[in-house]
Amino acid sequence: MPEKAMTPAPEEILVPCGRAFFVYYVGIVIFLLGPRLNPEVRIFGVFHFSVAVGTLLGLALVALVVYLKLGREYRLSPQGLATRWRWPSPREQEITWENLGEVLLRRGLIQSILRVGNLVIEDKSGGPEMFWFGLANPKEVQEEIERRRLRR
Repeated sequence: MPEKAMTPAPEEILVPCGRAFFVYYVGIVIFLLGPRLNPEVRIFGVFHFSVAVGTLLGLALVALVVYLKLGREYRLSPQGLATRWRWPSPREQEITWENLGEVLLRRGLIQSILRVGNLVIEDKSGGPEMFWFGLANPKEVQEEIERRRLRR
């Protein structure tokens, strides 16, 4: 065997792609600008949607995007796959290569257009499945996981 095939692949760190939050960005714009453009707007014809409520909801969505984008990372390592949450309390979920089950690609129409998607990674040992949200080019990531699995 060639020596290159025998060396383990280096660790790779992935983070959610900014394009994955497109729908959130649209929501932020609607919440922040909607009440300013039409102060008389009502939700479902009943609830008044004031500028203050719109600002509060818009800022809450901004905080959610920051949390989802910067608060986690996904790792492909010689030991297996891992999801690491950075805050509010740092924790990690890991699946070793031996326990790696099916790797499923999940994405909707908008995600397909934006070339982003999610991976659902099953654990053969019965542990909880792992969910990787908002990956750029998820098909390539899925193929890289399969390549690394076959190297074992």
